[in-house]
Amino acid sequence: MKRVLLTSHKFFPEHRAGTEVLTLKIAQELQRRGYVVKVVSACPPDLDARRKEEHEQQGDSYQYDYEGVPVHIVSEALRLRDYEFSYEYYHPLIKSHFSGVIADFKPDLVQIVHAQNLSASIIEAAQAQSVPVVFYSTDFWFVCPIVQLKRPDGQVCRGPGPLALKCLDCYTPKLLPPAKEVMQAIEGRYPALAGALSGSPAIVYDSAAFCLSTAFNALKAPPAVAATLERPSVLRRLANQLDAIFVPTGLMRDIFVENGIKKDLIEKVGFGIDTSKLVNHRQKKPSQVLRIGFVGTFFEHKGVDLLLKAFLALSVAPVKDEKQLQIKPGEIYPEQFAGAELKLYGDPGQFPEYFAKLKEIVDKGGPMAEHVHFLGTFPNDKLGEIFEEIDVLVVPSRWYENTPLVMQSALATATPLIVTDLGGMAELVQEGVNGLLFKLNDFKHLSKQLAELLKSPAKLKQFAANIKPERTVGDMVDDIESIYAKVLAKRLK
Repeated sequence: MKRVLLTSHKFFPEHRAGTEVLTLKIAQELQRRGYVVKVVSACPPDLDARRKEEHEQQGDSYQYDYEGVPVHIVSEALRLRDYEFSYEYYHPLIKSHFSGVIADFKPDLVQIVHAQNLSASIIEAAQAQSVPVVFYSTDFWFVCPIVQLKRPDGQVCRGPGPLALKCLDCYTPKLLPPAKEVMQAIEGRYPALAGALSGSPAIVYDSAAFCLSTAFNALKAPPAVAATLERPSVLRRLANQLDAIFVPTGLMRDIFVENGIKKDLIEKVGFGIDTSKLVNHRQKKPSQVLRIGFVGTFFEHKGVDLLLKAFLALSVAPVKDEKQLQIKPGEIYPEQFAGAELKLYGDPGQFPEYFAKLKEIVDKGGPMAEHVHFLGTFPNDKLGEIFEEIDVLVVPSRWYENTPLVMQSALATATPLIVTDLGGMAELVQEGVNGLLFKLNDFKHLSKQLAELLKSPAKLKQFAANIKPERTVGDMVDDIESIYAKVLAKRLK
């Protein structure tokens, strides 16, 4: 009976995005096959936490079971203790803690699904105890500190470049706190100064805040720059010490190799999903309107604002012949749609500032605004039912993505896709076969593609008929197990 330690940057129940789902499903499938597994993760807030005092009462870790899977959480108290900028990618305290977890659990193998928040130092912790380590990459964290390979101007990127100079204006500024946070820290540490400033005129307070934050960041800038410039070489060295790397897309393989990761370590292993609660939902409920869907995180890199602008730009021509609205027996759509609606599923409270911008776009959106519906979140086992009432899923992300699991879930329910012509998203969609593509950041092009479906319901039927059965978790773990076997056999030689 093999013992496998899995790692993720975040985990259930507080966090439930794609990497967390993938980690959970791999763990449960391994358990079903007789493995003993444990998940090691962190639990940071969705918005960056800089103030250590909020976590000082926590212990270094805590444990629980989630859906039958044992989970070990590295606390924020440990992650933020004596924090240095370089701890983002190499955290010596977590390395020591992880060494203890390995000594206690005694795994035959460690599989990293994500190393962020734990840092890549966990690779050395495992190897110091002669435990092989494999890595199933779900994003570009090993190459890009902000994960998305997206520049401040919105352009996509292929990596840090020579000497990591491209990261200096992209990542380094994110390490330095804004004036508001500097003042909050000063007020907490020096209450007398805070009292003196609180009674001063606004212009005096603002000037003091500017001077203090400028001085603070001038002090912190050199180590921030040093950490930024050292990051690529440290992570390249550690990645090349891994026993195997799995990637879900050809794009990720190419970018890793371009950034110095050994090609012979990399194997393409497509993601698999749990289709058991999806395959019985391949038939849509009849509708006279085009039901456009989004399922995911309401945040800027997901491009939800682009989808809103594209939808609000639609103009719905009146149907002259009422017979065109009648749905024939055995059909789900009329000859021509009478209108469109946009159904958005996600947590509005996760990133409230961005959600407020989305609401503002809708409020100024004109006649189509009344057909925009923010529908919140839902239990994961209801996803199939949700897709029964979505005719096309839109994934308008501004970054490369890696075959988002929601796209695979849509395909499992024979739901056509419209996605950004970029990265792993475009690898899943054949233009005009199972969906449509649109240009990065081009809401007008997206609106044009939506209008095509609005005019031609028959295209949806054609796309749906071309969608093949989706890859399952079992298929994925078959491939993972075969790589485990090769890695373990190599270690025995």
